[in-house]
Amino acid sequence: MAADEQYYCMCVRKLLMSADSESYDRQLSEYKNNWSPAFVDYFTAHLHDAIQASAAFATRCLDIVEVPYAGITNNVCESFNRVLKDFQNWKVRCNFCLL
Repeated sequence: MAADEQYYCMCVRKLLMSADSESYDRQLSEYKNNWSPAFVDYFTAHLHDAIQASAAFATRCLDIVEVPYAGITNNVCESFNRVLKDFQNWKVRCNFCLL
């Protein structure tokens, strides 16, 4: 991975870990000053909405807990497990009840 790519990935990771919208906006404006115009255009067109919606401050209100060492996960098995547990209200149920 090139140095520029590593820098952009680090910036996006830090944006995802933002504790509140104010720090997200502040960091984003600082990063945009250092990013190339091409990456700013790409980020604005393709990434900004998804990154902002997936940042720690945005997911906290949805009761999604971030794993500190791994960050936000897109593990399909864990996601489905969470859906099942929410459906069951965290109580034991028979398998046929879930169908």
